[in-house]
Amino acid sequence: MLDGWELVIALVAVFLGATIMGTVSFGFALVVAPLLLLFLAPQSVVVIANILIVILLVIVLFRVRQHLSFRPVLGMAVGGLAAVPLGVWALNLADPAVLRMAIGGVILVLGILILFKVQIPLARHRLGGPIFGFLASLSITSLSIGGPLAAIYVMAQGWPPPVMRASLAFFFLSNYVLAFVLYSVVGLVDLDTLANAGLLVPGLLAGLGLANLIVNRINEGLFRYAAIAVIIAGSLMLLGREVTRL
Repeated sequence: MLDGWELVIALVAVFLGATIMGTVSFGFALVVAPLLLLFLAPQSVVVIANILIVILLVIVLFRVRQHLSFRPVLGMAVGGLAAVPLGVWALNLADPAVLRMAIGGVILVLGILILFKVQIPLARHRLGGPIFGFLASLSITSLSIGGPLAAIYVMAQGWPPPVMRASLAFFFLSNYVLAFVLYSVVGLVDLDTLANAGLLVPGLLAGLGLANLIVNRINEGLFRYAAIAVIIAGSLMLLGREVTRL
């Protein structure tokens, strides 16, 4: 169980992740996962991150519920739900060291994609929603990373920011709830994992509180680059740690 400096560092990571996700509706695990993986097993990190994200998404979705339209995001949601069982199965069987390196690598690549505002033509195709939803959900449930894939699709649609936040919150919440049920079924949820998640809730609520204060005031460009810096630095730290163990 987290305690001492491990708990302090984890709380700071959760605070930063919640601030970012409360502002842009994705990015929580990108910030939190690299630091939690320094102290906890990959499977526990994925489950803890998903528990905290469900709490956060319920609050975010309630706040932006008036901007949610089910029809545009339905294809992405269906594709995402179809991938959840496969992602849970992969998480349950994966080797911890391989999983840590996979998470670090995916975080680094996605951070770079966000930095350079990479746009993928498939995101504008009529099948883009189900495909992006499937791939994002597969990454979310197996690695707790995948928000940027969903965000790339949503941003390509040209929707206003409130609609983007509501659509992402709905997509993620539907996937995370089903994933948590399946995590429980395959035995990935234990008392220590639940206890660690509970210890980190104060950081989550504090970060969301800050996000509520700054979401309409902060310079979007500055915030974006600060978030990307945290994401890339965390992934490099994680990858460096694993490489030195080889």
